[in-house]
Order: sequence, then structure tokens, then C-alpha cells
Amino acid sequence: MATRLRAVIVGASTLLGKELIDELNSSHPEWDLRLADTPDSSGQLIAGGDEALVIQPLTPEIFETCDIAFFAGDPQMTRAHWHEARSAGAIVVDLTFALQDEPGVVIRSPWINAGATPTSSAAVVVSAHPAAVMLGIVASRLSAAFKDVHLAATVLEPASQQGSRGLDEMHQQTVNLLAFHSLPQEVYDAQVAFNLRISVGESARLDMTQISSTIRRHLKAIAGDSLASAISFQLVQAPVFHAYTMSVYAQLPADTDASAVGHALHGGLVHLANPREAAPTNQSIVEEQGIAIALNLDTASAEHIRGFWLWMAADNVKLTARHAIACGELAKSHTVNSQ
Repeated sequence: MATRLRAVIVGASTLLGKELIDELNSSHPEWDLRLADTPDSSGQLIAGGDEALVIQPLTPEIFETCDIAFFAGDPQMTRAHWHEARSAGAIVVDLTFALQDEPGVVIRSPWINAGATPTSSAAVVVSAHPAAVMLGIVASRLSAAFKDVHLAATVLEPASQQGSRGLDEMHQQTVNLLAFHSLPQEVYDAQVAFNLRISVGESARLDMTQISSTIRRHLKAIAGDSLASAISFQLVQAPVFHAYTMSVYAQLPADTDASAVGHALHGGLVHLANPREAAPTNQSIVEEQGIAIALNLDTASAEHIRGFWLWMAADNVKLTARHAIACGELAKSHTVNSQ
């Protein structure tokens, strides 16, 4: 019988924390879970498989005998408590990107066979940004099949990337606009409901330029400098609640066949829609496991290249949770093998 891994989920009451609980409870082998969060969340009950789990206070003792600590709360919480997890001997998986500048920390994607090979001894891992993972998977598969590849993408950012606060503000803005009331702007400092933006207000809790920089940095880490430099993208804040969607133009060699592109992309995490299927949407992809892609040939592309349009969608919260678990399992296996 496989050994049950023991995990602490820090930030268990967040959207991402709850998705981690669901994914870990449905994975094999099974996990022993402890939940931790801020004092105002302590004592809350969270559904965990067939039982209810209690959120405990975030103290150093909660990390004792823990194999992996997943940090899914806010970045400040990660910075304040990750040393406690490491002191207890736990592998740290950071979903908040707070630790990416710390010495010895690796930005990782186990789903991409490209980029620099991480050291097997890395015990603190930043789980790569979901948009970087989506672009990196597509670029690495196309590059492996056709060598000369360039991607130009419009990346549509959902409100759920800002957690419950982003969802609540998007919802309240939508309701208030329909009722001709003033708009809450604590998260975005701008109207995002019924609107498309490449920037938000100066007092916003998020910085879209910084998010773009994070995606770019993570692409270089997981796909390598050469492949990352072949990917151009623009980030757009979209008026949607869930799921990353992307419109991606792929420039490939002139003799590339559409069926070969489909064969290169389809499989594993990626589902390529067949012509009889509806193209994926930010609604249809919610709660789906991987990345859905619709493929169209650009008949107007130049003679020396062949262009293809890819419409991509993935549940950003579920993809992030599944990816973080894969990062933790890989880091744990490296630790065991090195002993």
C-alpha cells in the first residue's frame, strides 16, 4: 500500500486553498491533510472528502511531521511562515509567488520538458503561474514537433485570479452598474465589469504590469530562454469570473500540416476539440481537468510561414491546484531518492 503523504494547506479558506483540498482528497494515493489560516478563519469547517476538516491556527507546531506545506493564502502569509515549515522539515510549495526571489528557490513546472533542469535538492518550489504553464506547454509541444515556432497571444485574465475579493468586486460592479449605483473599486480601482482593460487604477490591489512580468519570468524558468523569447503576449483584464482564455497565433514552417499540429498538441493535459465540438469557453471549462484548445488554419498567412489560430481555455484555479500538487510530489520524490 502506498504511503499517505501528509500536507498542510496554508490559506485553506481561500478559493485556491479549497480547490487544493478537493484535488488532494480525490487524488491517489490519499493524503493526510491539516488546514491552517488566519485567526479569523480558525475553527471554520471545510468539506474534505467524506469528512469535515477544521481550520487550525497557523502556528509552527502545525508543520510538525508534515511532508509538504502548500502556501495558498496571501503573499504576506507565505513570507511570514515559510521558514517555520522548512524548520519542521517540510517541502514548501508556494502558489503565491512570494518566495520567487529567495535564494535557492526553484520556479517549476513538472508538465514541461524544457528549460533548466532544477536541482533535485530544491525543497522550496514556486509553482509556476498558470498562464505561463498554458503557454509553455503549447510552445514546448509545437517546438518539439516543428522546431521554428513563434506564438503571439492575447491572455484574458479572470477575476478569480484575485481570489474571492476579485470575484466579489466583479459581482458587485455588475450588480451596481445594472442598478445605476456607484462601483466598488477596492481591488481594481477601475470599472472591470462589462469592460476590457490592459491596465487598472493606480490604487488597485493588483498591478497588471507586474503580473505580465511574473508570467514572462516563469515562462523563462519552465520553458527556457530560447522558447520563452519566441512567445509574445498581452495581458487583458476580462469581465469574466473564472478561467483563463487565450487567443494565440502560432507561426510555423510553411510545410506544416494542420493534422500534424493537432497531433503535436493533443494528449495528456491538452484536449484538442474536433470540428464537431463547440470551441471551449470560460464557462464550459470550469471544473475541467486540463487545457482545451480549438485549432483553425489562417489561410491568409505569408508564403514562407503557416499560421494557425489557437483558442485556449483552462480553469485557472483547478489548473493551479493540480500543478502545485504535481510540484510537491516531484519535490518529495527527489528528496526521497536523494536520501
